[in-house]
Amino acid sequence: MKPGVLVVAASTLWIVGAGRADAQTAGSDISELDRAQALADSGRTDEARASLRAWYGASQAPGSVELSRARLLRARLASDPDSAELDYVWVAIEGDAAHAPEASLRLAQLRLLRGEPERALADLERLRSSHPTDPRIGESWLWTGHAQEALGELEAACAAWRRAEPVDSVTRPVVAEALRACEQGGAVFAVQVGAFGETSGAEMIRRRLESAGFETYVVTSGDDGLHRVRTGRFMHLTSAALYAERVRRSGFEAVVVLTGPASG
Repeated sequence: MKPGVLVVAASTLWIVGAGRADAQTAGSDISELDRAQALADSGRTDEARASLRAWYGASQAPGSVELSRARLLRARLASDPDSAELDYVWVAIEGDAAHAPEASLRLAQLRLLRGEPERALADLERLRSSHPTDPRIGESWLWTGHAQEALGELEAACAAWRRAEPVDSVTRPVVAEALRACEQGGAVFAVQVGAFGETSGAEMIRRRLESAGFETYVVTSGDDGLHRVRTGRFMHLTSAALYAERVRRSGFEAVVVLTGPASG
């Protein structure tokens, strides 16, 4: 699978190939950086990394545009998310204006995948405020919606998705599905932290969760009398899973539960 931009569709996050069509890599009229780009776009990752290393070794004083492009490509090819993050941050903040918007968008996608929706929102806001005419603005609202959903903010998520303007055949069905979920009433998943026979146990966990910054509610079933402590309401399984991981990192047990009919 080609390295590329993170995409959310239905209840799955995955990496899809980015950008350009395959290019010829032979011939003396192509620079080493162009060759690395072409190899990466054709899915020849190891060769692309080698070519990029050769470019870094031969370049004495690359200009801002070249260096930004190289670091953006290096982030795409990175097997270590921390290394990719460093390059995306550099290009987004210190790189040239031509490549900074793409770096901000990819940085937000990376952070969302790592379960850091607050930081993803900051990256997306920087993209819109620093580059208000960039064509990626429309797509940025798609990712803002996913980040808001990962925080359990469904109204804000739907508001962002309504502003999204998909730019290609990959993002178009993602936006359509998100809007369809909003129209159908939204949440079908939640994160459950515990189920208790006594209200005292449920209230204790609820208070602990709220002290940790999570909006919490208790659902009591008439069938078994259990008091289930839950947090978050989600339309997509992936967003619920990311939120559950965030709850676990705060020291709680957490499982994703289905609270309504899942759409086909």
